[in-house]
Amino acid sequence: MLRDRYPDSDILAQREHWDDATRRVILDRVYNVPRFRFFDAHARATLLALCECIVPQGHRPENRRVPIAPWIDARCDAGGDDGFRFDDMPGNREAWTSGLEGLDQTAHALSGRDFAELDDESRYEVLRAIRDGVAEGDVWRRLPPRRWWTFVALRQITGLYYAHPYAWDEIGFGGPAYPRGYQALNFGAPEPWEAREQPDRAEPKKPSTPAGAPHPRIGDSR
Repeated sequence: MLRDRYPDSDILAQREHWDDATRRVILDRVYNVPRFRFFDAHARATLLALCECIVPQGHRPENRRVPIAPWIDARCDAGGDDGFRFDDMPGNREAWTSGLEGLDQTAHALSGRDFAELDDESRYEVLRAIRDGVAEGDVWRRLPPRRWWTFVALRQITGLYYAHPYAWDEIGFGGPAYPRGYQALNFGAPEPWEAREQPDRAEPKKPSTPAGAPHPRIGDSR
């Protein structure tokens, strides 16, 4: 269970201070989550498992979890791409379709099961192999695993998560400042409408990690 450092944060209560276009876009992220259209049931389960590995949300109530996989599906369905592409990477649709297939291939090579069927530590083992560029599977012979990990999986999943107002509440971000603008031009002090972090005097001291030791999961994106 993660401690709620900003228990008073309620970004949606600020909605009347946003312009119409901003308000519409942000409220859509909360109330108009798209249905899955592009991925089949198997790929959907793989994508959901991947999202939960990269941004675990088990500490959140069901009604406060940030939907990530549906927005990835919607972007693939619409055929959306970034304004750039590496010369050894396919477009977004193919990158996701092949990458999810690659997760299963590596999972079978390491554990003999589909990625979505694995326990957490076995999933992290798969993701570490992809991150390190040593993943087994035919997909990774044509799709650079480390680049897929950094620029497709990590970039899109975390980007969608931190574009959502529930994640803003979690980190104490005050949301869009337009059109009222910023007032606290004093060396990073919070705005009047931003929640203040609540210290926890009883919070236990975290165990130290030896210098240079890897994260126990998959934090190094390289």
